[in-house]
Amino acid sequence: MKYFFKNHGWILGALLCTMLWGASPTIKFGYELFPVDMSGPYNIILFAGIRFAGAGIMTLFLTKLLTGESPKPNKSMASPIAILALFQTAAQYIFLYLGLAVVPGSVGAMLTTTSVFFTVILATLIFKTEAFSNRKFLATLLGLVGIIVLSVDESFSLQFRLNGEIAVMMSALMNALANIFMSKFSKKHNPMTLTGYQFLLGGLALTIFAVLMGGKIGVPDIRGITVMLVLMLIASFAYGIWSMLLKMKPTSQVVIFISFNPVFGAIFGWILLNEDIWNWRFLAALLLISLGTFLVNYTPKKQERA
Repeated sequence: MKYFFKNHGWILGALLCTMLWGASPTIKFGYELFPVDMSGPYNIILFAGIRFAGAGIMTLFLTKLLTGESPKPNKSMASPIAILALFQTAAQYIFLYLGLAVVPGSVGAMLTTTSVFFTVILATLIFKTEAFSNRKFLATLLGLVGIIVLSVDESFSLQFRLNGEIAVMMSALMNALANIFMSKFSKKHNPMTLTGYQFLLGGLALTIFAVLMGGKIGVPDIRGITVMLVLMLIASFAYGIWSMLLKMKPTSQVVIFISFNPVFGAIFGWILLNEDIWNWRFLAALLLISLGTFLVNYTPKKQERA
């Protein structure tokens, strides 16, 4: 049992992160209660900026609790924090929300998870932080096929508009680069501290950008404030754990779990919004994504003994 948790317990952490990210209905409640006019992408970017700036403060408080280390930064962390703030928070979410203003939700859900494919390609062929293998490539393709099966329905239509689908894919690329950089920087620095400060810096950048572009949000009541605090905690907890996993494990072994995001999104839609998910598409997607995740993380017994 002890061996299992030491070697495989991190998988529960990765699934927890993707489950928290898949709670998209909670974000919709936040838009309604805060309130946010969803017809304007800069309004949503402003909401995201406030959320991530607050999540950064929460993450810094959690750093001491979860890692036992002080979140006090030093000069050597300035560049990693700035790079992560740019790619993981600012650029990723600007591209994402501008793209989602044009792209249907089902298409957006599929395209955002292409970050798995981008990350594996970048890690193995560009940055060469880990070895390329046919098994990793096949596993990534299985995950993408599973996401496509889950996302495609009768109303599905895929185009490649610069301000739509391409913007969402740019967001996925920014996320992939952020995963690579976090995996690299966390070897030298506390990943929770990096996450906290990059959230704070990136969230402030999003807020300033949105305000300059005319973004506005309403005055929240106690329910709106409560939902915002919950969303801040979700971001803080999920990204904090995720950053520690990227420090512990090879990047491809961790990011493959992003494929489960739309699966958990569908499950939360079923629980909270009474959406029907029990059909062949959902079950086939779950099987394909699970198989891809197993292939990436499977270690033959000979290698394990070695």
